[in-house]
Amino acid sequence: MEWLSDVMLTTGMVLFGTAIALVLSVVSSMAILKQSWPEIRREVVDDDSAAIGVLTGTLFAAVCALVGVANRQSITPIWDPTLAERVSFMLGWVIYGQVVSFVLCYAVNFVLFGLTPARVRQELVDDRNPSIAAVTGLVYLGVSMLVVFRIF
Repeated sequence: MEWLSDVMLTTGMVLFGTAIALVLSVVSSMAILKQSWPEIRREVVDDDSAAIGVLTGTLFAAVCALVGVANRQSITPIWDPTLAERVSFMLGWVIYGQVVSFVLCYAVNFVLFGLTPARVRQELVDDRNPSIAAVTGLVYLGVSMLVVFRIF
């Protein structure tokens, strides 16, 4: 019966992590693009915007990585956290990773391409530039991985 308890706890944490990833990736996408979620959804679904699709998908993957490792790190032989401690530990690292990734994705775009945040938005929304979407999303993912490996 212990394995059933482990499976239920793991499933609960995965579902909770997925919900966090959904919310934070939507918020991050809206902040980067400066658009509402219905506008972003319309562009991805109706207008087939690869740039915005790549960006939002990569942001979701990055947040999933942060949530996964933060949750994993909270389980150590030295520390046996309560559920509240585990959730606060995970949320703290995920929010930290999101903020650092958000700032550095703009910094890298500026250093590599001389693009200001307004210009990144223009390239994504107006020009539908899949290259900038890939760079922005993958930088976000890369910085998230740096945070992941620092936590881990």
